[in-house]
Amino acid sequence: MPAIPEFVLRKLFVPGSLAPCGSGFKFEMNNTFAPVTLLGLGISADEKSADVQSITLSLPGHEAVPAAAIHEQQPFSLPVNVIVSVQVLASEPKNKLTIQALTREAGLLQFSIPVKSGAKTGLSRNPVKEFSQQLTNYFRAQRARRDPQHPRLHFTPPANWMNDPNGLIFWQGNVHLFYQTNPLEPAWGNIHWGHAVSKDMLHWRHLPLALSPDPNGADAGGCFSGCAVIHEGIPTLLYTGVYPEVQCLAMSPSPNLVRWQKHPQPVIPAPPPGLSVEGFRDPCVWKEGREWLMTLGSGIKDVGGAVLLYRSQDLRSWSYAGILFQGDALSHHPLWTGTMWECPSFFPLEDKWVLILSVCGPEGGLYTIYYTGQFTTDRFIPDNGPHLLDTGAGGCYYAPQTFLDEKGRRIIFGWLREARSAADQARAGWSGAMSLPRVLTLGNDGRVHLAPLEALSTLRQEHERLNLSNLKSRPIRDVPLELLVTFPRPPETWSGITLTSDASSGERIKIGFDPDRSLVVTDCTQAGGLLSETPISPDPDQTLTFHIFIDGSTLEVYIQDRLPVSARFYLTGKLQVHCAGPVLVDIWKLII
Repeated sequence: MPAIPEFVLRKLFVPGSLAPCGSGFKFEMNNTFAPVTLLGLGISADEKSADVQSITLSLPGHEAVPAAAIHEQQPFSLPVNVIVSVQVLASEPKNKLTIQALTREAGLLQFSIPVKSGAKTGLSRNPVKEFSQQLTNYFRAQRARRDPQHPRLHFTPPANWMNDPNGLIFWQGNVHLFYQTNPLEPAWGNIHWGHAVSKDMLHWRHLPLALSPDPNGADAGGCFSGCAVIHEGIPTLLYTGVYPEVQCLAMSPSPNLVRWQKHPQPVIPAPPPGLSVEGFRDPCVWKEGREWLMTLGSGIKDVGGAVLLYRSQDLRSWSYAGILFQGDALSHHPLWTGTMWECPSFFPLEDKWVLILSVCGPEGGLYTIYYTGQFTTDRFIPDNGPHLLDTGAGGCYYAPQTFLDEKGRRIIFGWLREARSAADQARAGWSGAMSLPRVLTLGNDGRVHLAPLEALSTLRQEHERLNLSNLKSRPIRDVPLELLVTFPRPPETWSGITLTSDASSGERIKIGFDPDRSLVVTDCTQAGGLLSETPISPDPDQTLTFHIFIDGSTLEVYIQDRLPVSARFYLTGKLQVHCAGPVLVDIWKLII
């Protein structure tokens, strides 16, 4: 679980509840996050720790419990939206109250409440600090531009952190891409919505941040993932505010979507009563007739992932329509579908409905899957799946979102997660990249096919063709690059290409077909990445092709232009390509 910022934890404290009580003081806390198991509690007044024997907690209608009696074998259960009263036999704090809560679910949580009259809350503007941050971001962006690992073709912010694509929408001749970002650090946290615009989904122009957490609002803990729709001619964002998770709305009064006005209250303030959920986030909204529908990612405790369905006439008042589809965390065939589902994307594709889900387990996000089937009477009935949407190892491709472009094509973008350490990301000053735009179609095999956007071919320059008869190795001068690897027929021995670096004899990437195991192998383990193995059953009389895009530290391989494999790698120096076996390799330099 990511660390919860201190300013968010302060929302646990009930304002105005600190008061004298007998020979000590008392205050109240309201847990609005999620049910939590308390294993210990510490209180400090003006930096002086109170004796644990002097602390008691009480819930309405229950006897007080001494903090000294709370431990791993005898925890204290703290439900949601129930006031807990804390009494301390110690001198009342004059300047600062500090609370330390050891929890089973989130570890140690610590936060301080300023209690001195007129004390600062840390939310006021600090011009010197703001200028310093702007300067830091400027130098990070300049360093990223010089970094050979930083993509040029794949969308990235100038610096710092990026994760999920959000709010993809075609509006007045442009595609708008919103995305999760931390504008202060190359690390997860402090989540805002970044914003960029493009005519062709290849050349992007950065715009100001679209959504920022409101310290006094429902999204104080961060503006998490969501979508964009057009309601009564006005672009509208629906997204998740966190700590606790609620669904929020914002509308843009400006034609270029650079200003957004937030609805003052959450449009869905809590999960459905009676459901014990794990997660309640990432709205996906579409319209049927005069009614809006919304799916939310969730999970049912001790059952598995779940997609919740809501209905509305105006995007503001929503009614719960039940569980659209539910998984089984006990089943591992053909894929384990986890305990919670993030970023559901639900849409019609030809004569089917497609449900895309990002699978979570206790260790976090794992990979992205999809089902195809029918949507009837508020329920999704799958007839195919689950299948991996992208077979890149480690869930490199995660949290995708789709939209319809001006041609009516279903386009999808996904977050390409880093394979390097957090320390390496911090040193680089940036983290995360967006995938290339992919076009979704439904194949004759009932599977979803994903192909690179055809417009990528308009970027081609300086074509070269390699094979075993004329050249085994060729330096690659620049990236980004497009490669088309063609096998006249499926080979009988391992065949493909190897990418090496002129800076190190040990760094290499292997991409090829292993006929003994009927696998397409994308091996980045000698380049700071992971090993991906994709089962295929090629037609012995059919040409086999790998369509490959190399850009900075991103790698996308499309098998037969329908099955993608995403990967990250961190080769240094200039690349060289080596052919192995009966392959023909076309190479283009792509000019952005």
